[in-house]
Amino acid sequence: MIFIETKTLNLCTPSKTNLQQWTNWINNPSVRNTIRNLTTPTTFDMQWNWIQSELNSNRILLEICDKLTNEFLGVVSLSTINYQRRSAQIATLSPITKKVKNRYCVYEARRAIVEYALNQLSINKIYGAMIYPDNESFMVNNMCIGFEIEGIKHDDIWNNNKPKMSVCYFVTKAIYEKKGITEKDLEKLLARENRNNNKKKLNDIISSLYVNINNS
Repeated sequence: MIFIETKTLNLCTPSKTNLQQWTNWINNPSVRNTIRNLTTPTTFDMQWNWIQSELNSNRILLEICDKLTNEFLGVVSLSTINYQRRSAQIATLSPITKKVKNRYCVYEARRAIVEYALNQLSINKIYGAMIYPDNESFMVNNMCIGFEIEGIKHDDIWNNNKPKMSVCYFVTKAIYEKKGITEKDLEKLLARENRNNNKKKLNDIISSLYVNINNS
């Protein structure tokens, strides 16, 4: 069932059709290394029960599907939706090897659900966090579609007995509208020049906030 439609994607309500692939993803070691809460094995039935529980808890959870082929490309969600504070947390999962035609599917889906939240739900602030520097390229691309850096968390998670930092990011309705993200072409937003500018901006912010304990 299609919930949100974009230029090249259908964002659909979860079904058992793609559940095995979804379950395979979250059990994959490379995926677990980039998402903080994937630490225990998950079965097909466990994953379906989790999906039902999340949907019943006021979370928006959607499959990212190619509009022409219906290929399952990933998942996008809004959680911790707080209508009093007008805020929600965004997340995506898409560990597939991208082709030329769907290389920007995650960002097309993110832009769509951000606009749904801002316009249909009257949410004002959408936020998230990601492990850094593992997800640096992903963070840069999110900055290209309107997100700003809100701060960093030192030693936020541990992996292989080593601490990792998280970068917190956000966008508000005012910021999103001022940047005119809705009207801009996605490929132009994610073009090399814009990515390079945002990568420098990200590195400058990290450098100013990071406390290096290795230097005396």
